[in-house]
Amino acid sequence: MSSIAITGNASGAGVFTIASPNSASSYTLTLPTVTGTLSVGTQIQPISASVATNAITVSASALTLDFRSTTLTSGTVTTVSGTPANLTIAATDSFGLVTAYGNQRIAILAINNAGTIELAASALYGGVSLDETGVITTAATSTTATAIKAANVRTSVAYRVIGFIDATFTTATGWGSLVLVQGQGGEALSAMSSVGYGQTWQTFTSAQRPASTNFYNTTGKPIVVSFSQNSAAGSSTLTVNGILVASAAGVAGNVVSQLTGIVPPGGSYSITWANAFTAYAELR
Repeated sequence: MSSIAITGNASGAGVFTIASPNSASSYTLTLPTVTGTLSVGTQIQPISASVATNAITVSASALTLDFRSTTLTSGTVTTVSGTPANLTIAATDSFGLVTAYGNQRIAILAINNAGTIELAASALYGGVSLDETGVITTAATSTTATAIKAANVRTSVAYRVIGFIDATFTTATGWGSLVLVQGQGGEALSAMSSVGYGQTWQTFTSAQRPASTNFYNTTGKPIVVSFSQNSAAGSSTLTVNGILVASAAGVAGNVVSQLTGIVPPGGSYSITWANAFTAYAELR
């Protein structure tokens, strides 16, 4: 039979009291089978990362996490404890990125593989939903925007977002320096990556945003592009990731056309205009 030992600290002077609530019911507190410190309140998961030979190694400390059921019509929650093995994001795991995309935000996930916690990673710019209401399938290699990197292929597993890293990527060599390592819990990652959070409207001139030139959203968050011109000058377009998202045909008279679109993190965007635009701004 296992025993419970309570050890005081000889250097401390405080008294820690374990008190029960006023209840007529009986409850059992089961301790996790891991070594660590129990925390009270919202958890910020501790993670670490390092870069060597253009690969990123991600590690996490002992975790105790609640995972949703893999049956989407069930609200059952499973609590899993353990220290996951390190995850290596190889130099060839590009997530579909290219050099011009700049710093990229990679979400770090914990997945529940039949009672074992494992690490996974997903590039935010790929548009993968990480709201923790569904299940995901991982891949051993991740060379496309929607691929979720893990050490092994796991199909339809529950997951939690436990943090993110910002890092540079170069097409020819792979991952460069780390810019930010941040442990998180719950939906903090989604909030910090949403449109308008910590962003301001910034204006640009036609010299700064010339026509038919590709620019890239390197902010780590979605940005909003908005510009207008006098339609009498001719047609104008807004293209995002190679897709025409807005256009205005030139018409006679003093008519102003306005084009607006959202550029996802890491996305490319370009505009065309027949003459100088009357206004151009980005929420970034």
